[in-house]
Amino acid sequence: MADVRKQWLDLVNKYMLQPDGPANDRFWVPELETCSRDRIKDIQGEKLLLCVKFLYECSPFYREKFKKAKLHPSDIKSLKDLSKIPITTKTEMVEDVKVNPPWGTYTTVNDEIWSRRGWMMFATSGTTAAPRAFRHTLHDRDIWAWNDARAMWAMGVKPGDIALIAFGYAPHVFLWGVHYALNLMGVPIIPRGSLDTRRTCMFINTFKPTILGATPSYALYLGDVMKEMGYDPAQSSIRLIITGGEPGATIASTKRRTEALWNCELHEFYGCTEASPTAGGYTCQYQVTRKDGPVCDHLTEDIQIWETVDPVTMEPVPLGQPGLSVVTNLFSEAAPLARFLIGDYTVLNYDPCPCGRTHARAVGGFYGRADDMLNIRGITMFPSAIEEAIRGFAEVGDEFQIVVSQEKMLDVLTIVAEPRPEVPEKEYPKLAKRIEDAVRLMVEIRPHVDLKPYGTLPKTEIKAKRVFDQRKLG
Repeated sequence: MADVRKQWLDLVNKYMLQPDGPANDRFWVPELETCSRDRIKDIQGEKLLLCVKFLYECSPFYREKFKKAKLHPSDIKSLKDLSKIPITTKTEMVEDVKVNPPWGTYTTVNDEIWSRRGWMMFATSGTTAAPRAFRHTLHDRDIWAWNDARAMWAMGVKPGDIALIAFGYAPHVFLWGVHYALNLMGVPIIPRGSLDTRRTCMFINTFKPTILGATPSYALYLGDVMKEMGYDPAQSSIRLIITGGEPGATIASTKRRTEALWNCELHEFYGCTEASPTAGGYTCQYQVTRKDGPVCDHLTEDIQIWETVDPVTMEPVPLGQPGLSVVTNLFSEAAPLARFLIGDYTVLNYDPCPCGRTHARAVGGFYGRADDMLNIRGITMFPSAIEEAIRGFAEVGDEFQIVVSQEKMLDVLTIVAEPRPEVPEKEYPKLAKRIEDAVRLMVEIRPHVDLKPYGTLPKTEIKAKRVFDQRKLG
């Protein structure tokens, strides 16, 4: 086991180019970020063969999974054999933790390794399943920092910036990698930690950070509180916002609203705790400043393999067709999971981005998790589509709720929203009708719209909970 672990870490480190700083102003690692598709496949293939062996020898979960599939590492001879590996789901991992508490057996870090070179424990949020824990090592920390630095370099973060990270530093992966990447980039950090929102606003006004890291919902809330305190977020020092945890820059109306509020560029990271805690997906400067077409997320294919699969058959879908996201981690010591089903819908495209990066892109980002998809009167929709419609109304505040209920066995979709204080109550019916029309155009169902006085709904300070499906309570 020790030999294969060393071989794996040596191989990962072999491709960790430019570990200490960028090669030039445009690309942190041009040798990787602008290489040909053939070269990307060569790197992925070399890593995949050893990754499978490493998992087989060091993860009891994967060893048993392979045996059940009558699969041996020697059966994976090239990248073309990837589909032979069974997909791994959250449900399997939850069951593994139940049988083998508290860590499960799906990772490749044991107590001895954790005690010698452990870095930090992270846990899933538990929004779609019971939380699962991951013990990461110093190797993982270093490669997270390196890859997040590559992504933020593409966003336009540079020495001379100052970052305020509006994050509670809880055991969830969001923004931890960003913190260490900023250290690597020489960008100083103002940590928010447990500061309340009003004090965070004061910090922005006083200490003049240029970069804000937050969820999209919190960035909007923070801007509104700044205005309540007499500050103007559009005149603040913030020039770039980096979001994660929810779609941000890839929802057009949310992007427009946030950028107008702050007079800045809105970027986003995409990943998951289980297999892609670093920058699996990220936006570049070209993507967020383009005037036409959907914003796309770049995918770092030299450290991950990305696929899309059919939600029913779990078979790969043709390029350019929507499918659920599946990722194989090719960089981690603790969690090099093979073919993990993240489960977000997207469309993959291999056309190079005008920014010069050649890796795959997720067209329009990752626009909805299969677990979050709503089926109302036989029509399926994502909450992000409803958000797109609601955010298009400047008269509506940032908080809203999507409530699904039943009346006389018929599904009912209700949008609860807050007109801004300057909207007179007598205008509520007209505004409600306009919102109804916009949502119906977007999702083909006419909702009820319940407009509440501004300040009625709870404010989002971390990750927004927008959907309340009351049908599941019966």
